[in-house]
Amino acid sequence: MSQSQLQSELRGIRIAVASGSSRHRDHLQQIFERTGLQVVLNEPFSEYFIAKLADNKIDVLLIELDERNERHNQLLEKLLELSDIPIIFNDVSALAFNEPAHHGKWFGTLMGKIAEITGRLEWEVPDIDLGSFTVNESLLARDNSLATQVWVLGASLGGPDALKRFLAELPSNLPASLIVGQHLGSNFEPLLARQLDRISPLSVIPARVGHTLRHGEVIVAPVNQRLQISPIGVIQLLPLAAASFYTPSIDTLLTDIGARFGDNSGAIIFSGMCDDGVLGVRAMHAMGAPIWTQEADSCVISNMPDQVRKTGVSDYTGTPEQLAAKLTEYLTQRQTENG
Repeated sequence: MSQSQLQSELRGIRIAVASGSSRHRDHLQQIFERTGLQVVLNEPFSEYFIAKLADNKIDVLLIELDERNERHNQLLEKLLELSDIPIIFNDVSALAFNEPAHHGKWFGTLMGKIAEITGRLEWEVPDIDLGSFTVNESLLARDNSLATQVWVLGASLGGPDALKRFLAELPSNLPASLIVGQHLGSNFEPLLARQLDRISPLSVIPARVGHTLRHGEVIVAPVNQRLQISPIGVIQLLPLAAASFYTPSIDTLLTDIGARFGDNSGAIIFSGMCDDGVLGVRAMHAMGAPIWTQEADSCVISNMPDQVRKTGVSDYTGTPEQLAAKLTEYLTQRQTENG
């Protein structure tokens, strides 16, 4: 596709950009205009930005959120109430790499999302010069923690106690992100996250759309949505394709994370009375990921890890404390091997 054809194809797309960094906004506007998009608004995320949306015809919102900023969370809730414009959450951390290859991957993913939202499914990413983009040292330091190792912790009855024992023994600088799939009643994810956060040196939070997955974090998977990680490391919460007897479905979570991270993922199955996880560990193991289980005597109910052991894919079994020590040793060794 030539540059002129591309600009003709995208000329009708009107986009609004919200970011707290004027440098990021200016960079985004430059590359969007090179590809023919029309940037209608380019401002910080604020009440004024939301108010202006009603006065402009906009096809897509591109928003850069700081999930640690409570005001941003409040503004997002208001935006979702007042507007039905499709939203893309910009993963600004991808811009922390001062290398064209990283910029190209980020830009291609972003433009693919815009093309899909606006019905241009046949659109192809153009080969254009994105230009140089320099970021400050704090952003580069922050980007070093982007999750490359992701482990799923699956649990059911007796799981919260096992998870507390496990998480309490991990170091705060664990070079991995952990995702908890704990069978829960609806809307109990925030409560579980608070309980685990109180005893763990890691940061434990419920899954949030647009949050960039980082090492040293524990994400509690939602009950009524499907958690996936985008190609650029951002949490996506999707509608459930079908009803599941167990919520969240540990099978689905394991399968999705295994497919996304391959042998950079892993799973630990803790106490529970069902067989949820059997299909998922097989899928994850086929991707080269390690599978571990809590030993029976330390479980409230050992049926769930027992069922996983029967598949033959579990290569380590231990108490929650032993599993924590094993994971720390394993990840340290992986980190050393990868330089």
